[in-house]
Amino acid sequence: MGNSFAPPKVAENEVQGTCIPVQVGPPSPYALRIRHWAHLILILQLTACILRGVVLLDLLGCFWMVLVCGLGWFAWYHNMNIGYVTMWGMACSLNAVFDVCGFLVPAVFGLFKLELEATIIRIFAPCAEILGALFAWHLYHDYKTSKGERPARDCDPLGATFQGADPEHYAALKALNQQGGGFWVSQDYGSSNAAQPGNSYNPFQTMPASEQQRAQGRQQTLACC
Repeated sequence: MGNSFAPPKVAENEVQGTCIPVQVGPPSPYALRIRHWAHLILILQLTACILRGVVLLDLLGCFWMVLVCGLGWFAWYHNMNIGYVTMWGMACSLNAVFDVCGFLVPAVFGLFKLELEATIIRIFAPCAEILGALFAWHLYHDYKTSKGERPARDCDPLGATFQGADPEHYAALKALNQQGGGFWVSQDYGSSNAAQPGNSYNPFQTMPASEQQRAQGRQQTLACC
């Protein structure tokens, strides 16, 4: 008789009991090439965090955004490690849900007075978090596709934007990215010309894959959206 209490099968290269992938090998060329998108999103999230603390005096919300920004910076610092990027995206999603509910519920019941400056900040903060979540999902979707797997939801809402648009081609975004890089970077902020990392050991790095095959897979999956 077979064992009816056999543990569920765990996907290869994933943390047991979660959907967080564990990378093996060097970071993928595609993840490094769009690394500056993460940098730009982190600048937006950090700006929202500072505004929440200084203007709204929302210290609790500011604290959680600091943790989100810290996790995103950790993923960026480790060359877009897909495991850390996935956790950053999950944190962005969770924080965005709390921020949206924390704004809509009091606003509907009239628990606070709507002021233009405060309202803009309360809308801007979850938008920056949702953008981070969609970017993380794009890299997670690309990682699964490159391994020949299909994610649970085969849709990538902003995939074409992240893949086709480059902040370096827009003067305002490029200036914002370069100025924001002074907070934590002493070299190129992560564009296509950024220096490649050294050969330091990282047990969570991405498995190498053919860039041409991955590009074809991305075009096919983006077509469904």
